[in-house]
Amino acid sequence: MSADLTFPHPHDLEAARIPARLDAAELRDLSRIEPWRAIRAIAAEWIGIAAAIAAASWAAHPLVTLLAVLFIGARQHALLVIAHDAAHFRLLPDRAWNDRVGNLFLSWPMFVSVQGFRHFHSAHHRFLNAEGDGNRLLWHTHDAAGGLAPEWRYPKTAAGLIGTILWRGAIWTGVWWMIRGIIGGFSYGMTAMERAARLVAMLIAVAALTGAGAWEGFLVFWVLPYCTWQVAIQYTRLICEHSNVQAAGLWADTRTTIPTPLEAWFVLPRGIGYHIEHHWYPSVPFYRLPDLHARLMRDPEFAANANVSGSVQRSLAQVIRRP
Repeated sequence: MSADLTFPHPHDLEAARIPARLDAAELRDLSRIEPWRAIRAIAAEWIGIAAAIAAASWAAHPLVTLLAVLFIGARQHALLVIAHDAAHFRLLPDRAWNDRVGNLFLSWPMFVSVQGFRHFHSAHHRFLNAEGDGNRLLWHTHDAAGGLAPEWRYPKTAAGLIGTILWRGAIWTGVWWMIRGIIGGFSYGMTAMERAARLVAMLIAVAALTGAGAWEGFLVFWVLPYCTWQVAIQYTRLICEHSNVQAAGLWADTRTTIPTPLEAWFVLPRGIGYHIEHHWYPSVPFYRLPDLHARLMRDPEFAANANVSGSVQRSLAQVIRRP
């Protein structure tokens, strides 16, 4: 590894906060954007959502509807994960089209915008775990004095952890996110034309739902998953990423969680668990994070010091206070 060669990215950490650096040629290769891979992932998530709705509608059984709600909530989370790449300008090479596609197919359906999320998330990267970290505003992780808010203080008891996640997944948090998004709470950085386009898109969606008489289906198969499972796994992911990371020094900034296959479908989709890797090298798109992880694991210092968990369950076990 080389300490003086980097592949620049607007959300890079200071080099001093990364214990080891890849050389520029290797990082450049890992950072290549392949638009077809992103488009294929977006299409797969939307096809999955449509299939779940069709299956639940055909079966008309409460258990199938419940499974569809969980599956759709996970796919909504996956859309936001891919939108996260758009916020880092890693979706498409052309930045204007990166934001247009990211908004239309990923962020706007989730009541946010690429630009609005970027406003908070870029600060999260630049000031990770310090004053100015965008998560402090977006997720209210800290109080006015700069200490962790009670909700984000770990370790907790197992009951406290489960209660926190269930409380957030009990509809009200999701409803607030929807209201905040609809009234423009994520319009930071958007031009007047982009705001107008977003309004037009919302009006078209309202007209389509009204014309098709599909409001009940929208509530069951979009709002309910959004306000329950999607919110619950968002908070679960955040806890895995930054809470009570058991490591020393700069290695304690974040944790990598490699999900089991089932967890990858329902909790941590599209490589979002490779969080140390992402914070060190935000220029690497989501579909190459496993390759980046494999490369870093060959470095003895990374392998010895990085907090890498082999499942969501193991990561959550690190934030539970033992009796």
